[in-house]
Amino acid sequence: MEEKGQKLKILYLITKSNFGGAQRYVFDLATYAQKLGHKVVVGFGGSGVLKEKLTEAGIHTAEIATLTRDVKFLADLKGFLRLYTLIHTEKPDVVHLNSSKMGALGALAARFHNGTIHAKNIFEKKSSPSRIIFTGHGWAFTEDRPDWQRALIAFAHWLTIMLAHETIAVSEKTKEEVSRIPFTINKLTVIHNGTGDVTTLSKKDALTHIFGNEAEELLSSDTIIIGTIGELHKNKGHSYALEALAQLKKQNKFLFKFIIIGDGEERGKLESMRESLGLTQEVIFHSNSNGRTVLSAFDIFLFPSIKEGFPYAILEAGNVGLPVIATAVGGIPEVIDDMKSGILIQSKNSGEITRALAYLMENKERRDEFGKVIHERIVGKFNLETMTKATLALYSK
Repeated sequence: MEEKGQKLKILYLITKSNFGGAQRYVFDLATYAQKLGHKVVVGFGGSGVLKEKLTEAGIHTAEIATLTRDVKFLADLKGFLRLYTLIHTEKPDVVHLNSSKMGALGALAARFHNGTIHAKNIFEKKSSPSRIIFTGHGWAFTEDRPDWQRALIAFAHWLTIMLAHETIAVSEKTKEEVSRIPFTINKLTVIHNGTGDVTTLSKKDALTHIFGNEAEELLSSDTIIIGTIGELHKNKGHSYALEALAQLKKQNKFLFKFIIIGDGEERGKLESMRESLGLTQEVIFHSNSNGRTVLSAFDIFLFPSIKEGFPYAILEAGNVGLPVIATAVGGIPEVIDDMKSGILIQSKNSGEITRALAYLMENKERRDEFGKVIHERIVGKFNLETMTKATLALYSK
């Protein structure tokens, strides 16, 4: 459609309005599409950082007040009615759904909208139905849950995929995981996430932003700065990183600081764990909704996740040339070649984290080599333009 000069009206929908990976994905697609002249609206639950950034970018937004991640029948029913009204009022050419809850409710609401369009067109063709796209950033049925929960969630994902016209899997791994469910394989398209240029502060300014007056001392010392960015959720594996750092401290060979950038439900537990492991001076929690600006403070990027789709944090760290240690989960091995463009480790394995960190801390040449290789890989293959063009092409397939 875009090649023919036709401009689309696109409605992006996502459950939460914080600014995690899925929200960055929506923000990048929405801003890119608007720059190309398409009319864009973004709907979401809550009123968080995503709304602030979209408003700054001049993109129209719509709040679905009752929508939350947890299942609440009455609130979800109200959310469904609000979604149907929003879709029916906007009459978009494309409804692009993100996240599990929004995927299920949004796909159902969009199908109801399409049904009313088809019914009206029996008598007189006045408008076209919406094309429904769903992006699976990851599948909740792969998490450590009771079997009955996993079966119920898998059914919800299957229903969403059936109701959508096309489903985007953000990695080959996420496609493989869901394609085991019957009748889904022909509705799946892999489009990897991509990132644009990452603007960071100078190393000195980034360290000052995090450490304040301590920055000058850190700049002139041998202290290695290890960092990670991500929601403080159990799926991110931060507890295994803390255990690994406690072992690293016992070796008494390295001076280090570990910066955890992000907020979430696990913060209190992780802060208590930091105290019990004797890492009060080494581990710093830092809340920053735009953590990528301080990536320049890090010498090593650590990503110990237990479950992932295709994480932006690794793309951004690689984009600025940081050596990366990451678990071999989700689509991460599609970005990192072990011991060529980074180090892959097993999830839930603090011993492997300790060994990988010690190796890179002792070998600056390897840190520089890994950083150079992954930077070239991100810029060449996993860039924003490639992702957005492939997605816009799918809208008109």
